[in-house]
Order: sequence, then C-alpha cells, then structure tokens
Amino acid sequence: MLSVSGLGQEIQRLFYPHVCALCKAALVKSEQGLCAFCISILPRARFISFVENPVHQAFRGRVPIRQAGSFLTFRSGGVVQELLHQIKYRDNTGLAEAIGHYYASELLASGFVLPEILLPVPLHPAKLRQRGYNQSEVFAEGLAGRLGIKQIPNALLRRHFTETQTKKSRWDRWQNVDSVFALKNPERFSGKTIAVVDDVVTTGATLESCISVLLKANVQSVDVLTIAYAKE
Repeated sequence: MLSVSGLGQEIQRLFYPHVCALCKAALVKSEQGLCAFCISILPRARFISFVENPVHQAFRGRVPIRQAGSFLTFRSGGVVQELLHQIKYRDNTGLAEAIGHYYASELLASGFVLPEILLPVPLHPAKLRQRGYNQSEVFAEGLAGRLGIKQIPNALLRRHFTETQTKKSRWDRWQNVDSVFALKNPERFSGKTIAVVDDVVTTGATLESCISVLLKANVQSVDVLTIAYAKE
C-alpha cells in the first residue's frame, strides 16, 4: 500500500510531470518539486538560526516552547502563497514533501536541536475526507525522512470542525480552536521532546492549542516548525 507521500508522488506525476511548481521548467533528476533557480529565490525566513525570532515570540507569555522556526516568509500574492495553494488545493503532495526535505537540510546546517518526534497538526476527519490528505503530515514526512527522526500521524486529534482561520481576528482565531485538539495515548509522549508541524503560522492560535495539549501530557519540551510564517 502506498504511503501518503507515495500516493502524492503518483498524483504529482500525473498532474505535475517533472516540472517546477513555479516556473514550469523541466526538472532534472536531482531536483524535487522546484528547480534550482526557484529554490534559490524563495523568500527564506531563516528564523531557526536565532532563538528570539518572530515565530518564537508569537508564543511568548502564552505557552512555553523550546525552539520555533519557519522555512519561508509568506506575502499575499507572492510565490509562497502559490506554493501553499498547490499543496493544499491542487493535490501537489510531492511538493509538500520536497519542501520538507529542503527545510530539513537547512535545519541540520543551522544547529537546530533535533526533537525525538514530529507531530503534524491534524485536519478534522471531514476535511481530511474532502481533501484526501493532510498537507502538514506530508510536510512532516519530508522533514522526518531527511532528519532521521520519527513522525507520528494521527497522534494529535481534532475533535471539532473549525471554520477557516482566514480573515479572523487574533481573539476569534483563539476562540475558534480552543479545546479543539486531543492527544491519543498521551502517556507515550511523557518526557519526550516534540516538534509540532504545520503549514503556516500567523497568530499561532492553532499551534498554541496543540502545544497546550502536549504540555498537559508532561512532554519534556515542544518545538514549532512550519512551512511559512505570515505576519498579521
């Protein structure tokens, strides 16, 4: 049976046959999802190289985290929005995994302290059935494969369906996800170092809710890793 990433790669071959997701140039054998030129011009956030970065600061005074970082900086109408749109709405799961690989290489070169486990932020089952995959899980697969650590899908559970966070205020976003998440078999995570993985962080409300659940399970520490960081 194909994994999520394996199925994504098969879909990608059908709809994105060996071309760059941005410029549509033919990819050479060593390239994944994006050509070398487009990779070079991506707006890197480079937040993981220093602790007090904007992602880390988003959680200050809210929940304690060890490390936080995002691979790219999101701008409305920019290339990162196009990448995320392809990943979330055009079945380009191969691109999500490739971005996980690229970010993992950057993390390894930065001195990032590896967690023991990656946990992707879950989709509600109804949304998962509609989309067919969880983009955060596929991104986490790419990270885990290159970092050489474990990724556990479906450990975090989304108990309630929530409305899209787009265009909500910070307070509305928090109310939208408060008490939404649960942790399956929490005892297995006690004393572990965990990184929660998502596609985009803006206010951090969704991630904060996930982190709160993990802290109640007495994990040793929590990190945050996302594809992109978007300013409000």
